[in-house]
Amino acid sequence: MLELKTIFIYTAMINLSIVSVVTIAWLRNPRQKDLVLWCMAALCAVLSGVLMSKFKLISVDYVEFFGGALLISMTGFIWLGFKDFFRCSYHPIEAFAVTAAAAILMVLAGFLPDPEGVRGMLIYGGSAVNLLLAANVVWGSPSSEHLPSRRLAALVLGAYALTNILIAPMSIVAPVEIVVNTPVSAWLGPASILLAIFNMACFLVIVVLKLERTSERQRQLAERDALTGVLNRRMFFALGETLARTGNGAVAIFDLDYFKRINDTFGHKGGDDALIEVTKVIEANLPSGALLGRLGGEEFGLCLPGHDRREAAAVLERARAAIEKLEVQSAENRFSLTISCGYVMMNTSPVRTLDAWVNDADRALYAAKNEGRNRVILHHVTEAASPFEGISPPKPSPA
Repeated sequence: MLELKTIFIYTAMINLSIVSVVTIAWLRNPRQKDLVLWCMAALCAVLSGVLMSKFKLISVDYVEFFGGALLISMTGFIWLGFKDFFRCSYHPIEAFAVTAAAAILMVLAGFLPDPEGVRGMLIYGGSAVNLLLAANVVWGSPSSEHLPSRRLAALVLGAYALTNILIAPMSIVAPVEIVVNTPVSAWLGPASILLAIFNMACFLVIVVLKLERTSERQRQLAERDALTGVLNRRMFFALGETLARTGNGAVAIFDLDYFKRINDTFGHKGGDDALIEVTKVIEANLPSGALLGRLGGEEFGLCLPGHDRREAAAVLERARAAIEKLEVQSAENRFSLTISCGYVMMNTSPVRTLDAWVNDADRALYAAKNEGRNRVILHHVTEAASPFEGISPPKPSPA
């Protein structure tokens, strides 16, 4: 069995390597505060391990108090690191909240006949509280990111906390004995090794989550429009092509009316804000399964799979009416706007590409522009006296 001093030194060395890796990562990404917080967590573990290995040189009471406080602070920094990672609000002092409460109780425990056992239980209990708070952040924080290991991270943190909870009573049931200023215990060594393993697992899932976020951001850049967050042109056509070949549903093209006038009047920031707000309103009025993409400039494409003519018309008209009521806030300016929309119903006679359906919808969009804007127009693929049919009531053109 390894001596306690050796276990503490090994633990400190492992955490020192973690400090080195996290520091290098932070130097490459200095804006990522979560890396700073996790680096502080590993540094607390290093200092605690070094301090606890010096029990022959320093009073055991001091080692237990300050080493324990550092361990609780370590888990506090782990908690805050996850809060920053998931963009939750926090104050840096929160990292020491549980530590401060445990420290006060450890001082008061000094008035008891056998304070060491109570202090040990407070150290493990305080660490468990911080770890449970971290697990709750990982599990429950709202996030639209695709992070497959998120639940695994929460389970690791929960298991880490549960291990501390199970070990805590041992400080009372089988108190650590002090022989010639040296702690002697049958369970402290194995417990310390087990907690060190969980600590490594915790930092491993942190690395995995960081890698998954990087991968998700790269995917977003490849598939999403940087300004509005909807599908970019390439991805819209890639995903929509399958729907087009089934011939089931509708394809629509819409753009913002008088967009150049918005840019000229309110600047490019006003134009950008208009695109962002319009996208939000459109997305809020779309059914599940719909594909929305920015095709370029102020023009957007929309696929409504499984919708018949009446259903598609209802969705598009609802979106148009919602935009008409929208007021865009851009800096100190407020302005309203409208959209024009053209759409076509897909079929399989014959099978056509999405690009062909988009061209028909685009023709209907131009018809909507010519008829006064702020309306939705259907394009009939079959021969008819008029290939276009409006579904929006006539409205005066915006000034």
